Amino acid sequence: MSTGEASEAAADPDVYFVLQSSDGQELKISSLASQQSKTLKNLLASFHDGADFNEVISMDNIKEATLLKIIEWCEHNRGEPVPDHDEDPKPGSVRFSEWDKEYLEIDCSQLFDLIVAADYLNIRKLLVYATNKVALMGKGKSPEQMRVTYMIPTDEEDEAAEKAAAEKKKAKEAERAAAAAAGETGPSASGAEAAAGAKDA
Repeated sequence: MSTGEASEAAADPDVYFVLQSSDGQELKISSLASQQSKTLKNLLASFHDGADFNEVISMDNIKEATLLKIIEWCEHNRGEPVPDHDEDPKPGSVRFSEWDKEYLEIDCSQLFDLIVAADYLNIRKLLVYATNKVALMGKGKSPEQMRVTYMIPTDEEDEAAEKAAAEKKKAKEAERAAAAAAGETGPSASGAEAAAGAKDA
């Protein structure tokens, strides 16, 4: 089967593939929706030979919540043309539909996870929309407001986090040292008991 034929077979809307998130959850995506991701499209075109594709596709660096959002986007846009890199709209020129606005109404942490996943899976339109959403979130805001919006820690919070990490590291080192000391004294104590027993005998 040629690459083109394999791609057409993989785009059958009645065929579903299974994606496994990094936390072990298996989620289904229709083959037509998977075409929104150039990474998935190329992968399936390489391995799909016309027979049922039953392999679970591992998404090692995408958690379930983010993968669900990715699948939701792809299913909503399935059958839509996939833009090339040179067709990307200029920053600020994206026109969000009501569905897009609702879809991207998530906190910054989730949005950043979505951007990383969209980049990894090469979902061009989603990547452009999500990055534009990030830019719009900071528009017209003061530095302090932007810090809150983008969840940027203050210097004090950074220092507290570093201190907590250092204390945690020291505690682990102390535990390892105590375990090593216990291992060293254990055999000696046993040896002393054995020697005492032999002497009594």
